[in-house]
This record gives sequence, structure tokens and C-alpha cells, in this order.
Amino acid sequence: MPRRLSREEKGKGPMSEDKETHIKRIKAPSVDNSALIKENAKTLIGRVTNPHEQRIWALIPALPRKWHLLGRATGSDLGNGCFQFRSEKEEELQRVLDNGPYHFAYWMVIIQRWEPVISTTFPSQISFWIRIKGLPLHFWLEDMVCKIGKDLGTLLDHELTKTTTRVKVLVDGLKPLIKEAIIEFDSGEESLIYLEYEKLENHYSSFYSLSHLKKDCPTNSRETPQAEQLQDKETSKHREVSYSEMEEECHRGRQGAPEQRSRKVTPLPPRDGRSMPTKDLKAAAFHERIDRQGTSPLERKNGGKCT
Repeated sequence: MPRRLSREEKGKGPMSEDKETHIKRIKAPSVDNSALIKENAKTLIGRVTNPHEQRIWALIPALPRKWHLLGRATGSDLGNGCFQFRSEKEEELQRVLDNGPYHFAYWMVIIQRWEPVISTTFPSQISFWIRIKGLPLHFWLEDMVCKIGKDLGTLLDHELTKTTTRVKVLVDGLKPLIKEAIIEFDSGEESLIYLEYEKLENHYSSFYSLSHLKKDCPTNSRETPQAEQLQDKETSKHREVSYSEMEEECHRGRQGAPEQRSRKVTPLPPRDGRSMPTKDLKAAAFHERIDRQGTSPLERKNGGKCT
């Protein structure tokens, strides 16, 4: 009689520890790759900033149309949210880099010239024209503007006119953008400046991340339950205070001494968790409504008195 297979052998149960997969290490041989390095010199490497919203298969045919390339450009998916384009003409490749930044599906796209490097963070550099707001007018100097650009990243260009100060900078698109900075002057004075990124699409405006919105932030997902509990407690507390104030106001009335009148208090929703009859609930809800002067319908009916 043949041996019966176990659940693990049939694939119906958890794998045993000795069957867990491990990453294998492979020693690369010594090779001459100089020809490949030369061949890939006219290659652009790109990365999407939000892989959940940007699909590589849709991006590859869309970007060349946006770039208005005259020559042939071959694109391919490199995995891990990265892609490449090979161009036939050096001048077109440079034009693409000069006219950045680019976006797809309302999220930014990182585009860099290929380099023979091995790094999980390549490509990461994205160029932005950044307008400098809040710099005192008597410091609108070329040295000052260039110093700000160099502190933000790799300075590519700058523009300084009577009405505009801006810099073109390569920044790390995998890190939060810098939106504010404090300028420290020799006199000991300080000035807060604001940085406005041109052609900037979707991003998390609080943390300045290019990879997700506030609703998708991992930090928010951890904090949301506690925040909701606190909000529920505050709402419940406010509701109890409102009921107490309404009840007290109804007893006190708007005019005269409370002991000189007979009072009839509108029934309020019970606080012990028991339900009220539907008719009483509707009546209570109606009498809780007040106008701009804080007067309820019952008080208006009785000339401003709660009876």
C-alpha cells in the first residue's frame, strides 16, 4: 500500500522550517563590460514616485509622446518601479533632461541619464525650478541666490531679476522636499523664506513627500484609531454639556424669576443607553433646534418664555 502524503507535502499546510526559501548569493565573474557601458551612454533611467497609481505599462508609450521625440526611443520596464528609454540622438536626450520635471497620472516621474552605478536608490535626482519667496529685497544678490540653490541640492541654473528670484536645482526625489528655510545673516538677524516648486504635482503637503498623499501615509494609519477615539470622547463630552445647558436654560427661561412660573421640560434622550419612543425622539429633536438668537421654537411660540 503506497504511503499517504502529509498535508505539507500536498501543499495544504504551512511549510516546515527546513523548506523556507533563502536568498542565494552569487559571486560575479570578472568581465569586460566597457562595450555595454558605451552602448548604454544614450539611455535615460526613470522611476515612478507612486507605483500604486503609476503603471509602467501605460507610462512607457505615453512619455515619448509628451517629449515630442523625432528619433526612435525604445522603452522597457526594469522592475521595482523603474524603467529605461534608449534614444538614438544625444541632442534629444539632453533636451528631455533640460525640459523636466515630468509627471504621469498626476504624480512626479524621476528621470536621469544612465550611469554605471549599482544602487537601489538610483535614479533619485529630479530637477525643479524653485521660486524663492520672502527673501529681503536688499539681499536679492547673485551670491545669495546661488548659495540658497547649492544648499538645496545641485545647482543647475538661476534667475535673478527685479521681480523674480529662482533657482534650478537637482534634488533627491526620494526624500521630503524642503519648502521652508531660515536665512541667517552676519548681523545676527534671521529671515524665513518659502520655496515654491514649479510643475509640482501630487504630494503629501504636510511631510512634502512625492510618494503618497496624506490619506495613504503609513504614519497616519497608525495614529488614526487613537485620534478617532479622542474625537469620539470630545464629541460625547460636548453632547452631554449641550444637553445640560439646554435643560438648565429651559428651566431658567428668558424672562422673570424661575420660581414665579410653572415649567415643563422637553424630554431629552436618555443617557443610560435605553431607547426612547420614536414620537418622543422627534419632539425632543424639534425642540432642541434654535435660531440665530438662541431661541427654540417652543420659546418663540410662547413669546420668548419656556413653559
